Amino acid sequence: MNIFRNPVILLVLVLLAFLLFGANKLPKMARNMGQSMRILKSEVKEMKSDGKGAESAKATKNSDAEDDESAVEGTVIPQSENSANSDSEEQRSK
Repeated sequence: MNIFRNPVILLVLVLLAFLLFGANKLPKMARNMGQSMRILKSEVKEMKSDGKGAESAKATKNSDAEDDESAVEGTVIPQSENSANSDSEEQRSK
């Protein structure tokens, strides 16, 4: 933007901010803004490192599944009628 290249306009904006917020609040606002920027940068950095870790873990999981030939197949055994009846009787007694 060409507006911020002119030093007079920048000076007017600084004076306007000084008048609106006062001398006491400006340093606090600048400090809070700096802390917010640091937190944002650290969160972005953490998200990037988490994304790389998740991708490498996913790749490792896929390669382990392909290499594992000793996988076991299982079957589901239906619940016997006796145990199903005892469960329903317990619920009725409550």
